[in-house]
Amino acid sequence: MLFAALLLTGVASAQDSRAFGLRVGYGLEASYQHCFSSPHFLEVDLGVDFNAGRGFKLSGVYDFVLGQPSITNFGEWSIYLGPGVSMGYVYNRGAADPSFMVAGCLQLGIEWLMWEHLGISVDFRPTYGWDFGGKRAYDASLLTSLIPGLSIRYVF
Repeated sequence: MLFAALLLTGVASAQDSRAFGLRVGYGLEASYQHCFSSPHFLEVDLGVDFNAGRGFKLSGVYDFVLGQPSITNFGEWSIYLGPGVSMGYVYNRGAADPSFMVAGCLQLGIEWLMWEHLGISVDFRPTYGWDFGGKRAYDASLLTSLIPGLSIRYVF
């Protein structure tokens, strides 16, 4: 009985891995990942947005792991894709003042879990939505959508 309880606890903790770190792209964000059902995960980022000026943005993306290729013998690789939502108080292109925006996003990336507690990922996250202050579409533009985000996270 004790062995079964310890085994279930170990399996539950392995599936609920978490990671915290920084994401740098066309802004700087604090990044948190939580694995609900292995290997898929939720990523939440909060930070400064430099799309057309300074602003703050919160993004949440649920990523589905598409594959885990064996690229090297060192570490684990994952390719992921997922939909998400962004909201924030940002400058839209051509706007004089910042305003509230809500947008949808799609994230595609690859992650390398080195050693036991260090993860590095590169992803693309185009974002399109509505700018309520300017009463017009919000988009992160093609140029900023093609700038990859680089994340470094501590996995625990």
